[in-house]
Amino acid sequence: MDTLFLDRDGVINKKLDGLYVRKWEEFQFMPKAQEALVILNKIFKRIIIVTNQQGIGKGIMSEQELSFLHEKMIQVIVNLNIKIDRIYHCPHLASVNCLCRKPAPGMLEQAIRDFPDIRLEKSYLIGDSDTDIQAGESVGLHTVKVSNEFTLYDWAQGLIAI
Repeated sequence: MDTLFLDRDGVINKKLDGLYVRKWEEFQFMPKAQEALVILNKIFKRIIIVTNQQGIGKGIMSEQELSFLHEKMIQVIVNLNIKIDRIYHCPHLASVNCLCRKPAPGMLEQAIRDFPDIRLEKSYLIGDSDTDIQAGESVGLHTVKVSNEFTLYDWAQGLIAI
């Protein structure tokens, strides 16, 4: 398999009801997400995170706070010998109608420009919302919608079984 695109909130970490994960103390991995990433790191050539973060646009958090949160997340992941190739985020409010906020494909298109050897037909986007799935489908990715009942780990287990 080629490239795995992952949404963050609701896929890698738990969402906070009606709130934004702003600090490392609020960040909690989804059940078995780390185990899933270990499996998926062996199956996919690269892993890229694409995440809407409109808390920045709302002034609830800063770019620096998001960067620190991502650095801490990557430290945990790297300690498990997992490589995340890049993290893309959209800081804009939904009302701005930018080109990068999912369902718009801007973050995916940027990744495709940054990694021109991505083979879309062998790549997946995993998300927990319809906007994630729409973004992935718009550039020709295979898509999978996860939830609290069907997690990234469940999907990874299914890949092993193939």
